Amino acid sequence: MLRYIVKRLLFMIITLSCTIIFVFTLLEFTPGDPAKVILGQTATEDALEAIRIQFGLNDPYIVRLGRYFAQLLRGDLGTSYITRQPIAGAIAARLPLTLTIAFYGILVGSLIGILAGTISAVKQFSLADRVLTFISLFGNSAPSFWIAMLFVLIFAVKLQVLPATGSYGFKYWILPVATIGLQASSGVTRMTRSSVLEVIRQDYIRTARSKGQVEWKVIISHALRNAFIPILTQLSTQFCGYLGGTVLVESVFAIPGIGNYVLDAVKKMDTPVVLSGIVIICAMCSIIILVVDILYAFIDPRIKATYGFGVKKKKTAKAAGGGK
Repeated sequence: MLRYIVKRLLFMIITLSCTIIFVFTLLEFTPGDPAKVILGQTATEDALEAIRIQFGLNDPYIVRLGRYFAQLLRGDLGTSYITRQPIAGAIAARLPLTLTIAFYGILVGSLIGILAGTISAVKQFSLADRVLTFISLFGNSAPSFWIAMLFVLIFAVKLQVLPATGSYGFKYWILPVATIGLQASSGVTRMTRSSVLEVIRQDYIRTARSKGQVEWKVIISHALRNAFIPILTQLSTQFCGYLGGTVLVESVFAIPGIGNYVLDAVKKMDTPVVLSGIVIICAMCSIIILVVDILYAFIDPRIKATYGFGVKKKKTAKAAGGGK
C-alpha cells in the first residue's frame, strides 16, 4: 500500500506540473501588457520598461517558467500586479471561506442524495421514485447562479428570514450551502440510485433476506456499502468542481472567497493571481483524489487485498502453521 501511495504522489506531482505549464503557456498568449496593467495606460514608455525589468517580463518564456517553479518550491506564489501584495497571504485569507462553502455544501448534498437515491432505488417505479428523480434532474439542470438568485428572492427579499449577502455568521452560510447542496444532492441521488439498483439484484442480497435479516439492515449493511465506491467517486469529483466552481455562488452572495478573488484577477489581467489560484485549486483537488483512492481500500476488501492489505497476515499465519 505504501508503494501505491508513493506512486500516486508522483503522479500527482506530474499532473500538477503539467497543469502549471499549460496554464502558464495559456496566459502567455493572453493579449495585453502586464506593465500597463500595473501602471495604467497613461504611463510613459520609460516607466513601463522599468516595470518590465523589475518583474522580469522581458526574460524568455523558459526563464520565466523556471523562475515560477523555483518560487513554488520555496513556497512563494508571487506578488499581485494590482495590489503589490504577496499572493500567498491573500489566498490564505480567502481559501477557508471557499473550503467551508464547498465542504458543507457537499456534506448536505451527500446526506440528502444518499438518502433520496436509496429510497428511489428501493421503491423503484413508485411515486416517490418519480418525484425524487424529477427533483434530482431539476437540481442537476438548473445553473447554480439561478438557484442562488431564486433563494435570495424567496428567503431574503420576500420572506426576509435570511441575509442575502455576506459571510459574518451561521445565518449567512445557509443560502450558499443550500445552493451547492441542492446541486450536489442531484448528482449523488442519481448515482446512488443506479448503484443500489445494480447491487440489490445480486445473489448475496437475496441470501441475506432469506436468512431473515431486517430489510433496513440488508440495505445499509450490504447493498449501500457495496454500492458506495461510485458514490464516493461522485462526491470527490463534485467537491473538486466546487472548489473552483463556487465563483458564481460567491459572486451572488458577495462572499470573498478564492473564486471571487481569481475572477476579479481575470478582469484586471492580474496574471500571477490567476496562475496561483489555479495552482492551489489543482493541488487541493489532487490531494482529495489521493485521499479518496486510499479510502477505496478501506471500503472494498477486494481493493485492500489487491494493494497488499492482509498479505502479511496470511504469510505470518502460514509461517506459524509450518512451525507447528
